Amino acid sequence: MVGRRFPQTFCSKMKIIVTTFFLFFVTSSSWAGEVILPYSAFGPQVAAHKLIGMKWWQWNTHGDSKPRDYPIKVVVFWDQTLEVTAKNYPVERAKEKDFRYVEYSKALAHMEAMIEEFKEAKIDATPIENGLARLKKQKAEQDITPDR
Repeated sequence: MVGRRFPQTFCSKMKIIVTTFFLFFVTSSSWAGEVILPYSAFGPQVAAHKLIGMKWWQWNTHGDSKPRDYPIKVVVFWDQTLEVTAKNYPVERAKEKDFRYVEYSKALAHMEAMIEEFKEAKIDATPIENGLARLKKQKAEQDITPDR
């Protein structure tokens, strides 16, 4: 009787250990991710400003009087919080690092809507289409092989 009981107890403990290990592995191997895109991937300022702000430094109240290309990056994230994303990509005025943050489903909806509107108006949507393709590709790759 003791001989039969030991394997059952051992198997039960092993199941708990394996399950715990599996749950730890799955939760620690985060599927969270992000893709960094240029501002232009969301369309011109007139179309993108409601989602990602104006196309000048966010710490300024207005753009330069002389046209200038601001190197603003948009971080599209999924399965993580805005706070985590902002911590990974902080805005640094002194270094002129300006990041905007957009959750994946909002970015996807915006880009798809812009492409549709641009095509109806017979406007070139190539920068947005390229950004959307890159976003979908990188998310699919990270979903398959998470880095974290």
